[in-house]
Amino acid sequence: MSTSRRRTARRTHHPVVGCDALGRWHWECGCGAGARGSLGRGDWHGALTAALVHQSTAPGE
Repeated sequence: MSTSRRRTARRTHHPVVGCDALGRWHWECGCGAGARGSLGRGDWHGALTAALVHQSTAPGE
């Protein structure tokens, strides 16, 4: 006898921080959240902080 597990669809909350061709920093998450274009040049710290706050407040992680 074997048992099978059903995989449940979970949204992951592991944001990715990146920089576009114009030097603007942004972050995106697998759940669809993110900030693009609102962060100025050289503001990598703000993008990283926002991504970490999102990850820490996301339910189920």
